[in-house]
Amino acid sequence: MPLTRLSVVTYLLLRKYNDYKAKGISDSIIFDTFRDVSLRAKLYYKKTGKVGISKEDVIWFRHIMNVVIFKIGALQFQPFEMIYLDEETIGEPYITFAKEQKEALPTGTPVINCHIQQGADLSPEAVEASFQNSKRFFSTHFPSVRYKAFLCYSWLLYPPMVKHLFEKSNIKQFAANFSIIGACDDSEQATEYLFGQGTKKELPANATTLQKLAFDHIEMLGFACGIIVI
Repeated sequence: MPLTRLSVVTYLLLRKYNDYKAKGISDSIIFDTFRDVSLRAKLYYKKTGKVGISKEDVIWFRHIMNVVIFKIGALQFQPFEMIYLDEETIGEPYITFAKEQKEALPTGTPVINCHIQQGADLSPEAVEASFQNSKRFFSTHFPSVRYKAFLCYSWLLYPPMVKHLFEKSNIKQFAANFSIIGACDDSEQATEYLFGQGTKKELPANATTLQKLAFDHIEMLGFACGIIVI
């Protein structure tokens, strides 16, 4: 049940606190990381009217349970190994990557995977501080690993959408940090974020500019992979 899921995850955070502390992580980063639980609980309540979290949320929280995700400023960061979501890796056509790109950053290369929470502050100042602080964080807490790049798979990076945004858009400026190395027209992540789950998309009464644009031009939504070489 949703409430049981939330109760169990919250209880386990007590243990995970000690595991994070054992790695020398500061309380501010630990608590910011753990607030993802309350964020997802709030979103679940807003969507369903029930107290709890979804099964998908529980699966996502495996990163906290394994002590491999850290909220540093505006973004979440995860020590990771480069992976290309293409036919060679997942067995079916999805994103196509250039041979030169895969040679320059081979599969398995240490990278820092970054995630964007719903409602994250994507102002240029907040994003820049987040990236810079994360570099210091990983060099301090994972000194034996030489990370080659930041990696981000997200609908926020999809070039056909980004080009429709006004120049001062936080999303457009966020995407500009990355070199886009692959993209596809899979709009599932984007439509779920903008309009919620389900096949019928309805424009919210208090729709944002991006929601209005996407509702009228659903074809501009998709999914992309970007990197920032470190």
